[in-house]
Amino acid sequence: MTGLGTYLVGLQLGLLVVSLIILIAGVAGLTGGTPMVISGLLVLVGWLFLIVLGILAFSRSIPLLSATDVSEDALTWTRRLLIAWLVIAPLTGFGLAFLSFVGCGPYWVPGLLHWTGLVATVLGFAALFTLSPIAHAFLDREPKGAPPTPWWVMLLSAGLVALVWGLAWLVPYLMLRGSVDETRYAAARSDLLLPWPGGESSWVIQGNNSGFNHTTANLSQEFSWDFRRPCGSPVLAALPGTVSTVVDSHDGIGGDNNEIAVTHADGTVASYLHIQNGSAKVTVGQAVAAGDQLASVGSVGNSLTGHIHFMVRSGAATIAVRFADVTSDGSIPRTFGSYTSGNS
Repeated sequence: MTGLGTYLVGLQLGLLVVSLIILIAGVAGLTGGTPMVISGLLVLVGWLFLIVLGILAFSRSIPLLSATDVSEDALTWTRRLLIAWLVIAPLTGFGLAFLSFVGCGPYWVPGLLHWTGLVATVLGFAALFTLSPIAHAFLDREPKGAPPTPWWVMLLSAGLVALVWGLAWLVPYLMLRGSVDETRYAAARSDLLLPWPGGESSWVIQGNNSGFNHTTANLSQEFSWDFRRPCGSPVLAALPGTVSTVVDSHDGIGGDNNEIAVTHADGTVASYLHIQNGSAKVTVGQAVAAGDQLASVGSVGNSLTGHIHFMVRSGAATIAVRFADVTSDGSIPRTFGSYTSGNS
C-alpha cells in the first residue's frame, strides 16, 4: 500500500509546511500593537493545534509506506485534520488577518495571513473532497476512514467560501472607492510628490470623494487620500513650504489626531495626519523642501491602521491636486490602487 501511504504522508507534510509559514506570521504579530498581538496569539493557538493533529495523522500514515494493507485509522485522522483545517484556515484568512491589520505592527503580517489563509482553504477543500476517491482508487474498495462527501456539500461549501471571500473585498471597495471626475482636476497643480520615500510602493485605502468619509460633508475632505504605510516609516513633504502646524502629542486609536501642516508659496496648506506620537522632525516656522522628513507614520485618532492621511486645503475646503510621480490614472491615485513614490 506504498502509493496511498506516500500520498497521505506527502499531503500531511504539505499541510505542515503551510502551518509553519502561518506560525511565522503569528510570532511576528506578537511584536505589533494590541490588536495584532491578540491576532498573533490566536494564530499560534489555532495552528499549533493543527500541527499536533498533523503529527498524530502523520504517525499513523508512516507505516503505510511499507505496509501491505491500509490502516483505516490513518484515513480517519487525516480526515479529522482536514476538517479542523477547514475551520481554522478561513478564520485566519478572514478574521485574524483583519484583526492584525488594525493599528501598528509588521506591515506584511495581515497580507500573509489573508492570502495564505485563502490558499490553505482552497487546498483544504481540494484535499478533503478528493481523499475518499483517491483512497478508493488505491484500495479498490470503499474506505471506511474516509467516507465520500456528497457533491452538493462540496459545491455549497466551496461556493460559500468564494462568496464570503468575494464580499470581504467587494464591500470595502464599494464603500471606499469614491468617484473621480477628472474634469475637476484639469486646472489642478500637478507638481506634488507622493509623501513617502522614493522607490517604495503603497496602496490607497481610500481615495477622493469616497462614500465613507472623504466627502464634502465630512469637514470638506472630498480631495483626500489614505495611503497605507508601515508605522514608523518616514512621512515626507510633498511640496516645499513653511511648517505651520505641529501636533504629535496624542496617541492611540479613537482619540485626538496628530498633524503636520505645511503652507506653500501660493497659500495652500498640505496636511499630513495620523502621525506617530512624538515623531515630529520639524517645528513651526521651519522651511522644508519636497522630500524632507516631517514625521513618522502612525495610527492615531480616527484611524484603523498605519497610514498617511494627505490633503491640500485652500481656506476651509480641500482642493484637487495631482501627483507628478503617479504615471497612471490621470496622476490621481485611486482607491485600492498601488503607486510608487518618486520623492526623495
